[in-house]
Amino acid sequence: MIVDLLHSPLFALPLSIIAFWLGVLLYRRSGTVLLHPIVTASLLVFAILYALDIPYRDYQSSSALLYALLGPAVVALAIPLKQNLAIIRRAGWPLLVTIVVGALLAPAIAVVIAFLLGAGESVLLALSGKSITTPIALALAEKIHAALSLTAGIVVFTGVVGALAGPPLLRGLGIRDDRILGVVLGINAHAVGTARALEISALCGACAALAMGLCGALSALILPLIIGA
Repeated sequence: MIVDLLHSPLFALPLSIIAFWLGVLLYRRSGTVLLHPIVTASLLVFAILYALDIPYRDYQSSSALLYALLGPAVVALAIPLKQNLAIIRRAGWPLLVTIVVGALLAPAIAVVIAFLLGAGESVLLALSGKSITTPIALALAEKIHAALSLTAGIVVFTGVVGALAGPPLLRGLGIRDDRILGVVLGINAHAVGTARALEISALCGACAALAMGLCGALSALILPLIIGA
């Protein structure tokens, strides 16, 4: 009975929610981006799953409701985009070209580096979705026959690293424009980066949401054609 409970949504869903809630509390009290809720919550869930010997596949299937809510959560990011649409329009074509080029180069560079290092086909397929937000990446992974768990892990890891390292790296390079920072976070760190961008400013979050959405759309259209060829 207890074993069945540990492998059911009655355990997985409260575990995810409580872990994230604790992560938010720790993040707010510490004030350091290194303790981002996604980082601490992921580590806490990993530790519990490991201690209880629960396979990730069972946890993933039991968390289907949370995965289903990812889509509406991403759509909700259109709100800051709408609020700052006039400012974004002024950037016009330079912003759009930057997003398109970044959307194509970000996964391509990762795949090329992994290929040169001798990565297998499963890793290369999973890496192709590294710059797409999780719900789109998982749907695309099914279409191109990539491992769902590996794809999800790469996407989350990419988002966390990008959200943590992106802002201080750009500040170190002397880049202060919230539009540029938002685009960089949206392309390289998708939903996690967009959430981080919203903490910086509404304009930064709007640019990140735009970049994330266009990256997802372009990848969903182009990637199956490239792999299919």
